[in-house]
Amino acid sequence: MGIKPDFYKKTAAVFAAVFPMSFVLHAETGYPNVVLILADDMGYGDVSSFNAKSRIKTSNLDRLAMDGICFTDAHSCSALSTPSRYGLLTGRYAFRTRLRKGVLNGYSPPLIPESRRTLADIFNDAGYHTACIGKWHLGWIWSQGKNGEKVDFSAPVSNGPSVLGFEYYYCIAASLDMPPYVYVENDRIMAVPDHMMKKEKGLRLIRRGPAAPDFIPEECLDRFVGRASDYIMSMKDEKDPFFLYFPLTAPHTPILPSDEFIGKSGLSPYGDFVMMVDDVVGKIIDALRQSGKLDNTIVIFASDNGCAPGSDMAYMESEGHFPSYVFRGAKSDLFEGGHRIPLIVSWGSRYAGGRVEDCLVSLTDLYATFAEITGYQMKENEGEDSFSLLPVLEGKNRYRRKDMVQHSADGSLALRRGRWKLLFTGSSGGWSYPSLPKDSTAVAALPAFQLYNIEKDKSESLNLVSRYPFRVRRMAAIMRKYIKKGRSTDGIPQKNDLCSPWPQTSSFMKKRF
Repeated sequence: MGIKPDFYKKTAAVFAAVFPMSFVLHAETGYPNVVLILADDMGYGDVSSFNAKSRIKTSNLDRLAMDGICFTDAHSCSALSTPSRYGLLTGRYAFRTRLRKGVLNGYSPPLIPESRRTLADIFNDAGYHTACIGKWHLGWIWSQGKNGEKVDFSAPVSNGPSVLGFEYYYCIAASLDMPPYVYVENDRIMAVPDHMMKKEKGLRLIRRGPAAPDFIPEECLDRFVGRASDYIMSMKDEKDPFFLYFPLTAPHTPILPSDEFIGKSGLSPYGDFVMMVDDVVGKIIDALRQSGKLDNTIVIFASDNGCAPGSDMAYMESEGHFPSYVFRGAKSDLFEGGHRIPLIVSWGSRYAGGRVEDCLVSLTDLYATFAEITGYQMKENEGEDSFSLLPVLEGKNRYRRKDMVQHSADGSLALRRGRWKLLFTGSSGGWSYPSLPKDSTAVAALPAFQLYNIEKDKSESLNLVSRYPFRVRRMAAIMRKYIKKGRSTDGIPQKNDLCSPWPQTSSFMKKRF
């Protein structure tokens, strides 16, 4: 860990004694603005304040960490983009939806139904103006084309961010390497495609598909940060608070650092792109400072999952840079490298000197956190897997999360409880070795499940299933309960979106445990 925990804890204690605070504000005094920046495929070890040996220097994130809280055991609820974003916005694990594995593509229908409330709805209820700028990747409905055309790009889209609590949005449909390549603002497609984007492979991965004349992949990140900065400045004289959800397109493929950043990391194009992401954070902070809003704005930085193997991780590791830090695996995996993420929460000068927290955190927890901060009473059928972080933010150490479910690319699940982690598969659950082989003989050679002591074995190298059968049975029972109950929080049982039982609740699992 690059941060010096003891130094920050002492500084924070002194600061808290001199400037006692309460986070739950009343409408009369004004709620804080909130900016949530979500990087795309950025590893825990890429941020130099989390990894002192990082070959990539992230100076703006380091400054944010110096004035914020760094969570060192934070996780996305999935090791892939779409389900991770679903969990963040709804406070509910995505394995409960129809998307049991994989991600959506650029033409997919919406994963979040209009009937389900989101983080943006909570802010709307509290009088916030809400905006989403960047990569959506949760589906919407394209207008159907005629004469065999898949989409009518001259017509508006529907069932996207505008029906899920966002008063303004400017987005692309999915990842930067997924067609169609168009910008959409408040349901209107900004320019009709007039050519086909050529397919590219490797670090410049692009899938072939229709592209608008104003869509240049190399300019996408700059365009989004410009829009986000303009939005912040437009709120300069507004009395009402705002919530800006800013999901970036980087450092996901295609890896396209601008000329200013090419070669800047001295490591790789991915390293350069991470430095460009860091610069984006700096520009957002500058916009908040110029607008006079910085001191009363909660700024959150996180990643949607771990670093992707396609970023040339093997080369970077040979050069002494480890995007997954000391953890095993990468994006897509149930291993820690797939979903352990850098998470920083800052609020003006309130955390001067910085703090480090090692409590177990999921991005689903932002839902209950901001519900409590704004005084919103969550209903039984929302935020089913969300625990409020407010006690931690206030320094009261009364955080209620005891365990966490994790979800991989192939649909496998894992349960983390305290220092123990049980994978309900013998594979990585994703693309890393051992990925689930198709050959039945090879499948039979894998263990049924994997149990690791994460505190002592961060690299998840020693499977303890046979040594602790009672613990395995107990954790398996907890997992079955969370699936059957439709929630991992206290409350009335809820239904998962699909009625068929999850594979881990099958007779095979019950018979074995």
